[in-house]
Amino acid sequence: MATDSRVSFGLSPGSLSETVDSTSLVTEHEVKLTGLQPETKYYYSIGSSQIVLQGDAGNFFQTPPPPAKAGKYRIGALGDCGNNSANQLAVRDRLADYLGQDYMNAWLLLGDNAYANGNDTEYQSGFFNIYKERFLKQSPLYPCPGNHDYANNASRQVDHAVPYYGIFTVPTGGEAGGTASGTKSFYSFDYGNIHFLSLDSYGKEDGSMRLYDTLGKQVQWVKADLAANVNKDWVVAYWHHPPFTKGSHDSDTEAELMKIRENFIRILERNGVDLILCGHSHDYERSKLMKGHYGSENSFDASVHNISQSNGRYDGSAGSCPYIKKSPENAGTVYVVAGSAGQLGATTPGYPHDALPMADAQHGGALLLQVEGNRLDGQWIASDGVVRDQFTIMKDVNAKQSLQMPEGQGITLRASYVGTYAWSTGDTNCEIVVNPSQNTEYIVHDEYACLSDTITVVVTDPLPVRLTSFSGFWENGGVTLQWGTSEENNASHFVIERSADGRRFESIGKIAAAGESRETRHYHYQDGGVTGRWGKVYYRLVEVDHDGRRQVSRIIAVQMDVPDDGLIRVQPNPSGGGNVIVEIAAGLGNCELILTDISGHLLKRSKIVSENNPNKVSFGALASGTYIITLIIGGDSIYEKIVVQ
Repeated sequence: MATDSRVSFGLSPGSLSETVDSTSLVTEHEVKLTGLQPETKYYYSIGSSQIVLQGDAGNFFQTPPPPAKAGKYRIGALGDCGNNSANQLAVRDRLADYLGQDYMNAWLLLGDNAYANGNDTEYQSGFFNIYKERFLKQSPLYPCPGNHDYANNASRQVDHAVPYYGIFTVPTGGEAGGTASGTKSFYSFDYGNIHFLSLDSYGKEDGSMRLYDTLGKQVQWVKADLAANVNKDWVVAYWHHPPFTKGSHDSDTEAELMKIRENFIRILERNGVDLILCGHSHDYERSKLMKGHYGSENSFDASVHNISQSNGRYDGSAGSCPYIKKSPENAGTVYVVAGSAGQLGATTPGYPHDALPMADAQHGGALLLQVEGNRLDGQWIASDGVVRDQFTIMKDVNAKQSLQMPEGQGITLRASYVGTYAWSTGDTNCEIVVNPSQNTEYIVHDEYACLSDTITVVVTDPLPVRLTSFSGFWENGGVTLQWGTSEENNASHFVIERSADGRRFESIGKIAAAGESRETRHYHYQDGGVTGRWGKVYYRLVEVDHDGRRQVSRIIAVQMDVPDDGLIRVQPNPSGGGNVIVEIAAGLGNCELILTDISGHLLKRSKIVSENNPNKVSFGALASGTYIITLIIGGDSIYEKIVVQ
């Protein structure tokens, strides 16, 4: 029966304070939530205006981090899953067991998501009924289609008239990062510092072009998307039909697999794609870090095509060090076939493929990617709960660098990799602080002797100032900075620099130094120009002597202590229907104020510059009901509810 739609959400299961309604009477429901904060856990309920269908403590999701932000992220990948088999249930349960209480930030479908014809009944029994209790409730899903989703039907390849396209909502307009594709067939998205491309290897674009047709719409979009992607640490592409396999399909004899290998994958390799995931073959197969193999299996030469001869397992066994990629070349790709999350079995002559020697056709499984900074780990979790394969890729590790340190100042050293740390000093943390009196070489290595950084600290003559303190605090709509020195030599001045993100600094002021001093001195600076954002702001000092020599202080962060409920004040609230006034706090810079009704319909939008004094905005008389005010400051949104009686 067709009904309207309602989603309520909030920061705790007992306080779903926000509600979005859609009054359209439909049987397939899609509700858009706006104004969500990044990296925030939201609880929700779903249903209609008359009934709540679902909404307990297990109904939650976590919003993605800001684009390009490094963190620790877990991404599941399931291929050929939807056959309602004992293997599918076991793979699901073992993946859930492996995750434990850890959140799976997103999951990918590698095609053939419902067997055998991808119809609604098969999706219900072989997909929704299987994953509804945890994965579908909690983790964003990013699918790609396979031949069974198209019912293996040539007409459906052209017109795309299959349930897959009505079931899934994907970011076709670049809403989640990447270049807009304008089609559900293929799209891209970001999760933190990972960029994903979901592709369609079975459907046809413009009635004729498939993924291996390099002049087709899909490949032209792939090129544009990769060219525009300049700020992500990792790039992962996935689709259904693999370029290399000797599982239940043979990439040496099946034309569509051969054409993908011969025509398409070199485009991804030369654009630095790190990992390619496929299904279709109902087994597990994995390559080493490789490049440049586009022929049949018998033309594969490990000494030529494998960039690394390691198996990549990184577990202390022989030949198991991580795969290492270096900027700017970023050469090499790992290929994975993971098509046994439901369907399982069968191999073709020559199994395993020479280019994918890590293989298992006896167990079903799912792949879990874990990405932390410049480290990517893949674990293939089999249906019996055993991690039967794993691999690690790292970027720009084994660093050799020389750092200058003014005598007596101390310096922080940081390992280039994520893992375990054994410093030549005996320390075991990723970061250490050293203060050598002479030039000193420091070495840090991992537990398996696969990785090693060498950092040479060069001790230089002391520069103009011995800084004893540096701090800041928020007051009266600005930031007060204060610092002290115990010694100044030939000191000219201090340059005060400010940053919104702790990385990119700009000069905002200058204070004269004492010149020559052996006494304790105190300085302060008032920054009244903090505009355009709220939250934290970062500062550092540049100490300059009369000869132009410079040294940079440590960075401090100052919290601008304006509570959320102090940014917006509504008078009166509740209102009797008269003039509603909204007061915006001072010192916020460029803001935007949006008024919507409880259903999310836009009623008013105003641009505001909040400088030294609070701003007052009149909304006039409003009809009885509930309204939402959204104050947008930079990338942040603050909400206030208005009740008009």
